This record gives sequence, C-alpha cells and structure tokens, in this order.
Amino acid sequence: MGPNFRAARPDPASARRPTLPSSIRDGVKPTDELDADPRKNNPYLPAIGSSGGRDRNGRSSRLDSQSSSDALPPREQSHYNQHILRRSSNNESYHNRNGGSGFSPDRSSSPSSAVMRPSSSDQSQRQSYDANGSDYEVPDGRRSTNNRIGRQNHNNSGIRVQWAGWSSISLRVRGLPAFSTTYDLWSIFQGNGQIVSVELFERDGKRDGAGRVRFSPPPIEQFWYDIMTVNIQGRQVKIKVELQRDRPFPQVQAPSGRNYVPSLSLPVKAMQFGVLASENETMPLRTVQNNTQGEFTLTADFKFKCIDITFACHIKDPRRDDPSIRHPSPVGKLERMQEYKAQIQFVHIRKLIFIEIDEDTWALLIPLSSPPLFYKRADPAASHSESRNNWNERDSWNRTVDISYDTSWFKGDPVALHRINQFIDIGRWTTYRLFFAKSILADWDIMKRALRDFNIHVDSTTLEEFPEVPAKLPRVWDILEPQQSGAIGSNDNLALLANTEDIYLPYDVRYQLEVCISQGILNEFDITAEFLQKLADLSRGRTVRRDRARDLLVYIAQPGTGTRIEDREKLDPKRIYDPMSLFEDKKAMSHYPELSIPEHCQWVRKVVVTPTTMYLSSPVPEPSNRVLRQYISHEDRFLRVQFTDEISKGRIFPAPDTDQENALFNRVHRTLQNGIRIGGRHFQYLATGNSQFRENGAYFFCPTEFLTCDHIRNWMGDMNHIRVVAKYASRLGQCFSTTKAPKSSPIGQTIVHINDIEHNGWCFTDGVGKIAPDRAAFLVQALSNAHKGHFSVPSAFQFRLGGSKGILVQWPEIPFNEVHLRPSQNKFTAPARGLEVIKASKYSVATLNRQTIIILSCLGVPDAVFEDMLKKQVASYERAMEDPQVAMQLLSKFIDQNGVTTTIAQAIADGFMETKEPFIMATLQVWRTWSMRLLREKARIVVEQSAFVFGCVDETRTLRGYYESAESGEEKDPNNLPQIFLQVPKTGSRPGQRAKYRVITGICVLGRNPSLHPGDVRVVEAVDVPALRHLRDVVVFPAVGDRDIPSMCSGGDLDGDDYFVIWDPQLIPSEWNFPPMVHEAPKSKELQRDVRVTDLISFYVRYMKNDSLSTIAHAHLAKCDALLDGPKDPQCIELAHLHSNSVDYPKTGLEAKLVPSLRPKRFPHFMEKPAHKTYRSHKILGRLYDNVAKTNFNPKLDGAFDERILRRYALEAETLKTIRLVKRQHDKAMRQIMNQHDIVTEFEVWSTFVLSRPRVGSEYKRQERMEPVVTNHKERFRAACIKVAGSHDPSVLYRVVAAAYHVTWEEVQMAQAKLAEVKEADQEPSQAPEEKPLISFPWIFEHELGRIATSKGDFELEEMPKPTMVSDDDYENDDDEFGRLVGAGVIEGDEESNNKGYLELGGGKGPILTTDTAEKEAVVDEEIVELEEDEDTGLDALARLGN
Repeated sequence: MGPNFRAARPDPASARRPTLPSSIRDGVKPTDELDADPRKNNPYLPAIGSSGGRDRNGRSSRLDSQSSSDALPPREQSHYNQHILRRSSNNESYHNRNGGSGFSPDRSSSPSSAVMRPSSSDQSQRQSYDANGSDYEVPDGRRSTNNRIGRQNHNNSGIRVQWAGWSSISLRVRGLPAFSTTYDLWSIFQGNGQIVSVELFERDGKRDGAGRVRFSPPPIEQFWYDIMTVNIQGRQVKIKVELQRDRPFPQVQAPSGRNYVPSLSLPVKAMQFGVLASENETMPLRTVQNNTQGEFTLTADFKFKCIDITFACHIKDPRRDDPSIRHPSPVGKLERMQEYKAQIQFVHIRKLIFIEIDEDTWALLIPLSSPPLFYKRADPAASHSESRNNWNERDSWNRTVDISYDTSWFKGDPVALHRINQFIDIGRWTTYRLFFAKSILADWDIMKRALRDFNIHVDSTTLEEFPEVPAKLPRVWDILEPQQSGAIGSNDNLALLANTEDIYLPYDVRYQLEVCISQGILNEFDITAEFLQKLADLSRGRTVRRDRARDLLVYIAQPGTGTRIEDREKLDPKRIYDPMSLFEDKKAMSHYPELSIPEHCQWVRKVVVTPTTMYLSSPVPEPSNRVLRQYISHEDRFLRVQFTDEISKGRIFPAPDTDQENALFNRVHRTLQNGIRIGGRHFQYLATGNSQFRENGAYFFCPTEFLTCDHIRNWMGDMNHIRVVAKYASRLGQCFSTTKAPKSSPIGQTIVHINDIEHNGWCFTDGVGKIAPDRAAFLVQALSNAHKGHFSVPSAFQFRLGGSKGILVQWPEIPFNEVHLRPSQNKFTAPARGLEVIKASKYSVATLNRQTIIILSCLGVPDAVFEDMLKKQVASYERAMEDPQVAMQLLSKFIDQNGVTTTIAQAIADGFMETKEPFIMATLQVWRTWSMRLLREKARIVVEQSAFVFGCVDETRTLRGYYESAESGEEKDPNNLPQIFLQVPKTGSRPGQRAKYRVITGICVLGRNPSLHPGDVRVVEAVDVPALRHLRDVVVFPAVGDRDIPSMCSGGDLDGDDYFVIWDPQLIPSEWNFPPMVHEAPKSKELQRDVRVTDLISFYVRYMKNDSLSTIAHAHLAKCDALLDGPKDPQCIELAHLHSNSVDYPKTGLEAKLVPSLRPKRFPHFMEKPAHKTYRSHKILGRLYDNVAKTNFNPKLDGAFDERILRRYALEAETLKTIRLVKRQHDKAMRQIMNQHDIVTEFEVWSTFVLSRPRVGSEYKRQERMEPVVTNHKERFRAACIKVAGSHDPSVLYRVVAAAYHVTWEEVQMAQAKLAEVKEADQEPSQAPEEKPLISFPWIFEHELGRIATSKGDFELEEMPKPTMVSDDDYENDDDEFGRLVGAGVIEGDEESNNKGYLELGGGKGPILTTDTAEKEAVVDEEIVELEEDEDTGLDALARLGN
C-alpha cells in the first residue's frame, strides 16, 4: 500500500449561510481556485502573453494564422502548416477563421447575460430550425425568439448566406486519397468552426475518396471553394467541396405527446458537490466556479433522455491546504484546468428542486442515489482512429473514474469504500446544486415544462426552507481504522484519536456496517462515535446464533427498506439520517438470524465494484463449489466480486476499438492487482469461475497467516504444465463450478482410464466417460434429487472429479465402484478425489431461434412453415389462458428445461385453474408473457416434435457415422445419412417416468446453439438400437466415420453440451449436404515460463475490453438479413469463423477482431436498434417479429384462495404462529433473490420464467442458472416446515402445509382490508412493492397442496375460517420469537455450539448453523413425504438399489 494521504478537505465556503455564498454571489474565486494563470497547463487556452488562443470548445480564436498555430495542442500544431487552405485557381492564401460562438453561451460575457438555446455539442442530436433560423416550438405553442448574441453569417462579399439560419451545415468532400483518415479531414477544416462529425464513405468495403464534415453551429463566413488544394499526409491534393442541403432532424416526442427540440441548454454560474444532510438540508463539500475558461452548462437532452452537466474546474495540489500530506513530487506540478461532464439518465432522477437564493440567483438541486457517468474532455486530435470511418464530437469525451490531483498517489492502494485524496469524490458526493442567473428564468421555465413532460418531477422551495449545513469530515473511518484513514502526522487525526475511545467492532458487524454505507442507507457523515459505541456494546452480548448489532444492520439493509408509501416522496427513501434512532426501532431491534440452509449451499458475501465506488451485499445462500467446501472454516474470508459500470448503465461493455473507456478497465485492473479493503481486511484476487468470466466476476480471498491465495491455488491442482494464460485461467475456473458432492461410495471408488476413440484427427469421445447403472442410482439417492419408486435414474451426469470434467454415462457392464475416464476428460492433476455432480440429463422440448430459422430457411425450409407455426403458437397461448384443458396439454407438450411447465400442468389438473387460485393464475400468466416475449425478441418457436438433451457416444459402435464420400453428391439417400439414437418421454407424460418412453426413428434435424454456419445444422437418421435402449433423454452419436458429428454442430463436444433434435417433417430442409465448417482455431501463445497471477489479471482485463462475441453475433444476424444469400454469403461465412474464434477466446487468449468491412451500417427493425440505423426487414425474421405483439405481465391477485385447502383442517393457533415466523423468513429470502438477480416478481423466481433483463450479463441460459437458486430456496424452507411438523408422515405434514397456505391467505386478507380503508378515505390506493404480501410460500409444497386439494376426505371446517393474524406491526418480543423457532428445531440453539470458534471465524456455516452436523440435520429431500423415516446407511442404500 502506498503512502497515506488525507482526503481532500471540504470547501470552507460551504458553511451554513442564509444566502448564496459570497464566492458565488460576488464572482470571487472560490478557495479551490489558484491565482496562477491556468493557461500554462491547458493546451486549449491561449499561450501566456499572447492575444489569441482557443475558446472553451477548443476552437481557434479569430487571429491570423500564426497566432492560431500557437494556441493548438502539440499534435494539431505539428500539422497546422500542412493544412493552410489555398484557392487552386489563383493560389491565393486563405487563412483559418473562427467558427463563432454559435448557440452556446458567450464565454466572454457574464453568465447572467446568456440565454437558453438548443445545445450544439452533439449535432447527431440536434433539431434544425426553419429557414430564417429564428424560431422554435415551445410547449404551449408560442414562438420563442432564438437570440444568437449578435451572430451574423456572411460570405466574403458581406451578403447574408442562405445557410445562415441553419443549425448546422454539412460539406461533401470528394477527391480524397484512399489512405485519408477522419483525422486528416478534421485537421483540414477544424480551424474554421466547430466540427461535430466527420464521415468517410465506403464502396464495396473500401473507402471511395469521398467524405462529409458537419459543423454546428455553422461558420461565420464561407471559407470553402468548389476546388481546393490541401496537404494530406505530405501530399498536395485537389479536393472538391460542396454544401449539402439542410436536412432537418426530427423533433423528439415526449410521453405527453408534445414535440421538442432534441436538447436545451442553460449556462451555469457555479456548481456544488455534496450530500444530503437531511430531507431538507444539503451539505456542500466542494464548490466549482464558472471562470469562463471552459464550458459550464446544464443540458437537457430529450433524444437520449438524459441531463448533461458540463463543467471546468482547476484541480489544485491538496498539499497547499494541508502541508502534512507528504509526497516527493514538486508541489503544484500537475495543477491544471480540466473539463468534465456528468451524464444523468432521466429514469434515475427522482426529483429536481428549484431553490430561490436571492434577488440575482436561483439554484437547482439534483439529488441522486447513485453516481452518474462522468467524462473528461480529451484532445480531439487524439480521438480519431485510422481504422474507423466515422468520428463524432462525442468521441473527444473519455470516461473518468475520479477527479483527483494525481492518481499515481494511490495507484498501489487497495480499492475501498472510503477514497482518499479525491478533489471531488464523484462516487459518494451525489447531490448537486447548480447556480444560475435570474436573467434566464424564462428559459428555465421552458426547460422545466419539457422536463415535466418527460415525467421528471420539479419542486420549488427557498434557501430558508432548504438550507445548507457546514461541511465536516466523516469520523467513522478514523475511529475504526485510525492508522488507515489519513496522512501520517496529520494534526487533525492525532487530535481525533486523542479524544476517541478505542471502539472495536467484530468483522461481521464491520462488514454489515459497510454494506449499509455502500448502499446509501447510512452515510458516513451521519455516523458518530456514539453510534459506533452503541453497536460495540450490542455486539459484546453476542452468542453463536445472535449478534444484535449485526442483526440490526442486516435488517435495515434487507431489500425493501424505505419503500413504504409514506417514503415515496422522499428524496432518498432508504436513507436513515439519524442512525441513533435505530436503537428505538422495535422491528430493527427484534430482527433475528435467518434459517438454516441446505448442506450444498454456503453463505456468500458479494461486492459489486463500479467505476467510482463499490456496493456490498449482505451474505446470501448460494450453491457451493469445491473450493468453498474445502475451506468452509474460512467462509467469511471469501468474496464474490463483480465489475460493472455505474448502476445507471449496467454492465461494462467491451471497447476493443477505442480508448474512451480505458479508465474503466484500469479501475478493474487496479482492483485485481491491489485487492479490496473491507472491514479492516485486505482481500486479494484468487481466481475466476468459468461462468463468472463472461459476467465480469471473480473470487477474492483474505489471507491468514497460514493460508494464502497461493496455497489455495496450489491445492486446486498441478497446472504448471499449462503455459497458455487463458487455458490456465479456465482450468482454475473449473474448480469453481457449482456442484453437489454426494455421499462417497460405500465400497470405495476406482478410476479406470480408457482410451478415446479417434480417427482422422477427430475425437469421437471428447468429454464422455462411463459409470455403472447402480452407481448412477446411488448418486441420485445421495443427491436427494428424485422421488423413490417414481422416477427413473438419469442416463448421464455432468461432473467434476479432481482435474477431470465432462459427462458420465451409465453402461451395464461397468462395476459399481469404477468410474471410467478418458484422456480428453483429464485436464490437470488435482488432490480432490470426490465425484461432484453439476446436473443430470433430462428432457425438454427444443425451440427454434433467429439463427436456426435463417439457416433452415436458406437450406430450403419454406418461410410459410415458420409463420404458420408462430401463428398457431400465439393462438394456443391465448386459448390456454381460458381453457384448462388447452393449458394442460400445451404445458405438457412445451416442457421447459427446468420442468416447471409440468408442475404447472399438474396444478391445473388438480383444479387450481378452475378455482382461479391467485398464485397459479399469476404463474400461468408469467409463463405466457415469457413465452410471448421470447417469440417476439428471439423468434423462440417451440417445436413439439423435438428434444433438447445432452449428447453422448455409441460405445457399441453400431450407429452409422458421417462419411464425406457418401454426402458429396446431391442425391438425398437416407441410407447415406449419419445415424443417431434418441429415446424420449411420450407426449403428455412426465419426464423420467419409466414406462412411457419411445424411440424416435426417421429423418431428423440436429444442431447446437448458437448455429451461425449453414453446415452447423445437420440432417441425420434416427434409428432404434436395442443395445442402446437403456439410454434415455440423451442423443447418442456414432463412434465411427470420417468425422464426429458433434464437432460439425458449431464445434460441439460431449462434455455437457446440449443438442436439439427435430423430427417434425415440415422442418426437414430440402438441402441435406451443405459442407460442415472446418474451423482451425489460431494457435495459442505459450509463455516460456510458469503462469503468474499478474498474467491472469492482465488477461482478465484484456478479455473484458476486447471480447466481441455479442458484436459479431449481431453483425452476423444483420448481414444474414441484408445479403441475398443470407448465411451462405461469404461475409456471413467469415463472420461465423470469427464467432468461433470469439467463443474460444476464454481458452485461447486470442481475441477475434471484427474488421470495419464486416460491420453492418444498418440493422433490420427486429433487432430494435436506434431508428437512424434501422431499416424495415421483409424477410422471415422481420415478418415473424411483426406478427407478435408486445405482452406485459400484470398479475391479478384479487382471486380467491382455494377453499378446498382452507377448509380441510382445523389448525391450531400455535402451529399458525410458528409458521408465520417461517413465512417471514421465507419472504425475506425471496426478496433477497429478487434483488440479487434483478427480478421484479416472486412468480418469475418460482417459475424461473424471468422477464426482466439482467443488469449485468446476458439472458443466455438465465433460466438454467436460476434453477439451482430456486431449488435450494425451496429445499431450505421445506426443511424448516418439516421440522415444525416433526415428521414426514402426510397426516402430520399436510397440516403444516395447509397452515402455510392459511397464513398466506391471512396476509392477503389484511392487505386487502387496508387497501379498502385507504380507498374509503379517498387516498392514494396503490401499494409500494414491498408492502404487497408475497404468496409463493406455500407453493414450496406444490405437490402436497395438490394432494390436499384433491383429497376425498371430509372438511374439518364447515365454512371458511376467519383471519386470526394480528397486525404485522405488533411484533412480539424478539427473544420469544427466536426461542419459538429454536424450540421448533428450525434454528439450532446456542448450548451445544462453539462460541469461541464463531467469534474468530465469523460464524462458520453462517448466521444460523455453524457445524456440519447441524447443517445435515436441516437438509430434507424435496419429495420427502414419501421417504421412510429411518435414514439408510451407505451399504443399506446399496443393497436396496437392486430391489
């Protein structure tokens, strides 16, 4: 860690005042401005002592050519003399002229004299004016004069030119050399006005010598001629220049229906950065003054729906204010004037507040809950790229992650919530107050009306009602970590330490405190020593199960805090301004730990690192992996870290062709290199799981004296033979796969190594091994995944075993204790010997998508087939919502990969659709909405005659393989087709039911997602082979032939890849024998030494920046639609090869570079790109898109709960009371899942039919990734309820299940009664999301509810019961509530636990269970009702398998 420096002091000028601070009111420089001439460090300002220079936008002042040259940045100045324009006719010299001040405020005049005008910083957003250039439409229909500040546009004769009133002009240039770049064109014309865009034209993928330059505002004078001689890269070139006709930009329509110009701007006098001190007080921490040396405006951009705040500030050396800060660099060396821009999306603005300051000034307060995007002005000359054909003024703005004097001061420090040496802490100071002159109030009124039309609420107040409070330093960091907070020798810190008692908080309390600070619930400026001391006092009474300080902080950090109806109008609904008030909050002080979790889950802490700050999350249960299980005693020392952009944007998008985003990737690199500091612990980069890699995630670990990250990585396995960095990272990631570790074999395990089947350099058994059928059955029983006596054993398992991976397929001849592995499965040597299961084989129906549709279409499947299938499917969804029989049939046929549709179908069969049961009806609606959305956005057409299954190999070598000679001709002979074997459930039967399978025979289409090459989709013959009938829900490929079939399907293998098989005759293409793609991946670069951690970090960041997989896929889709031959076009074939390279990037380390010629210029409308880049497609995908309407999910929860369950039992009050406590825990856990995975409703979680798009990562395989999360959630609370029942016997358990349904019904009844009261009082009837009761709790027992509802026994109640639940506000004593759960066995007590171990290790297994024994007692099979009471031993279970 580098030297410690004190954080920048808050600006003294921000102390409380009744009126505007004098530094702003009187125009005096604020304290953070220096008297030194700022021009000495700013290339955009004139040289000291010169009369000329550049204005705030970097434009040349109206000087002669020599003085203009003096003002240019170095790169511009070196080229300046090469680009003096000359008239070719008489070689008369023509000097550069100023482009004028345009529509933006005149910097030379006082801000108070400027008026609002349409902004001109980005012409791609701008609206043209009518011919006279003087008027534009305002909200109320009036005409407003556009004051141009005396600006006149003339030609050389002094006559007003025709384009004088245009908002911009475009010059078409011809005759450019082929080697010309956008920088060359920009350099030629940049001295004549403000250039906002440059474009070079192409023809057939090559530049054709023409281009276009756009100026906004137009230059003052006409400087161009028809023929001009210029110097381009040392060559004299004659170019032709012509003015293009003005093309008005369309106006922007607000949600209200009114039209507006694309953007409006106001000049700003000063700007303050700070925080909210209360709901009606602000605490300024830095003031930046408009010194007219840079742009300082507020722009409302209606086209891009954002507010841009552009400001310039002089960043001074903090040592001038605090000499105790020590650093060897000269004081003031890097002081500079710098322009910045903050971009705030409309959707992230809760409210704007107009504040009356005094007779001359007003202010606008913009409070945000998270940081906006910040940009820094860069040298425009450096923003061009030789390979790009377009340049825009936006390209001269680079992202920035801090505003500081010298970033090198803290480049070696770990990333922490508390950032030191920040001139402006842009990650934490997110309340902005902008000051304006009263003279522009009329213009503000116009902007205000427009903002309101875009649904932005604007309030008004006065300075007396919304004052500022004096700035202060946050004390929390100094108190908790005095040695880390400030500069060594700082007098203030020493004084603070002298007056502060030693306050110690355990790590888990410290961590939870930083959770609350990072999420904005608590602010470090509000946290006092008294509050910290109170937390410490609460924590001293901790037990193994309870720490009241931690539990209190967990409570306020849980999702939903601050979303009550009464909090909606607050500037920050979740903020707690007085932390001491928490100790008077009964609910907060009554919070107790969570329930136990299944043994294959662990409590995981997650941190999201953004460009300017980081967000911590409370521990949540997640499926475990090998590493976390091995180091369970150090559970609290692991972190799951994810790198994202700011919350307002989401993921960090790759940027392979630009340096604009480099600051973001540098931030990621610094975090990986230096680690993260939380709660006094220093976490270091450990490794990245393979699924994390594409989502920009990683694991970090805090070392101990005896356990370091190197120790853990060495334990994972011996990988020193791997010298390819990407492959090394991938092998480490293999150990982080989410797995379940079943019980070990009772008679041991032997690894038998068998050979791969290879021919012609192709491996036919890549990733597939063998296992005994009895061992497979034992695995299923040990994993508790199947119901005894009803489900067949899966034929294959995706697994991890030491350094081996792939699938294991059951074969009859294999002995029980043997596992047969092949060389293709062994990746490295590892000490772990246990067999770990990722997932088992299962059947689901296959679906078409956009890629497979365009390939099948180009291979001869008529477009009418797809359209007919889509229309029938849409009609079926509509009928299914009304007719239970149709719904049941459709759900049984359209089986999803998680089998949820069969569960819903069974619920409908149990009569829940007929009774309009609210949960089932909502789940049915979410399934329809999900299906319709994927139909529209992905062309996801379900194919009834299809399967989506694992692939494996024919070990008997019976199936006919692929032979190139047999498929070389055009004759379609089924006898020449490769063969497959496939056995799937009969239509309408439940997956896995033993007696209802059928073998598919006949011609089939086979493929793998994604398929981009026409040869990726193969035509095969399905045959029946008796020797293979023991294999179900897998597709069996031949082991003979010239080439293996899986590798032809998008480069697939057999290590767990899923394949679609379609036997629907109408989808069999007429062209069978399109040659498969032969893709030779580029050779990976090997190091001449062992791989180091620094290599892993560098590759991680390079991958984030250069990954082009989605860009290539989008380019391929657009080209396939635009080009006549579709996927067969050479460009599409090349893109398919590039896509394969990009897929392999995480393993090869070689990025796929998308050349400009392969980038589409326009996109079909179904891709939903911006309008100016879109054309209407009339091909099959465009027609399919147009035939599906947008569907929204609006669940109606007013249906009656099922009387058959509510009347079935007379339930005891004590049972209901205990189940209410379990439900409270369930609902909290459900909201955690919704919050963690960006999911809106519980119905989406329960069904895994997620409608919302993830904030980070892609939707690809999202349903598959949600399955273990939901399964673990259900298992966890099933186990709790079974413990409450005390037995698995249905006669006992069913009463608890009915109680769960009863208490859920009661909550809904109470909510509806409250709603009725509100309506009667004529108040706002809507409820906040967190106030609506969740109703999914009883449906963790979906099968049991069906049995209760359909039971033939008599009802114990003659009529519907009456609600007995008291108000949720009437919390009982927390000790009584906690004791009740302990007494029910749901939470283990403290008596038998090791208190010392908990205090040292942060809780061992988690907030509830801390020993493996206790965890195992809490785990119950999902279908536990039918299991026997006595648990089998391993040998007993083995003996039973043969029965």
